[in-house]
Amino acid sequence: MAPLNEHSAAASDLMEGEVTVFQSTYTRPTELEVQTAGTHTSRNARAFVELASRVCADMKFGPVADLGLYTIGQLSKHLKVSLRTLRFYEQAGLLTPVRDGTRRLYDRADLVRLRLIVTLREYEASLVTIRALLARLADMDDLESMANAVEGLLVAIETANHDRIVELTHGNRRIRETLGHLTRTNS
Repeated sequence: MAPLNEHSAAASDLMEGEVTVFQSTYTRPTELEVQTAGTHTSRNARAFVELASRVCADMKFGPVADLGLYTIGQLSKHLKVSLRTLRFYEQAGLLTPVRDGTRRLYDRADLVRLRLIVTLREYEASLVTIRALLARLADMDDLESMANAVEGLLVAIETANHDRIVELTHGNRRIRETLGHLTRTNS
């Protein structure tokens, strides 16, 4: 992977200030995941599934059967998010499940994509940023380029989190000072 400073341009394209480094251990994607990563062209489907496996390695998703199609309830339980959240992701244009009347059906590619979305939301990436990242990933051919794009985003989030911690620490210091003034007034 390229040095960190080469990712700054990619990160700024996605968002201002959103990041964490990939974990080196992950579960290798199954052949079914690779074969059915339908939202991506065949040139990058394998790389996308591999990328999602790496990014989501530390998430504690629930069990899910190896099915061809999943209901919104099955994915909600597996991903540990509400049905409303999954519907919102659809409305936000992050995925397009197949419809069977009013019923939403998700394929294996949707499952992989949702795992990545839920993980990035856990890291506090915005939906706009995630949508932009997914669009960029769809145009990439190889795992290294995809990993660099995600790494750039995660580094930006980590930097923003650090900046926020500094701001909150300063705010807490001022609160303690004010509390000190209040206790002197009560004495």
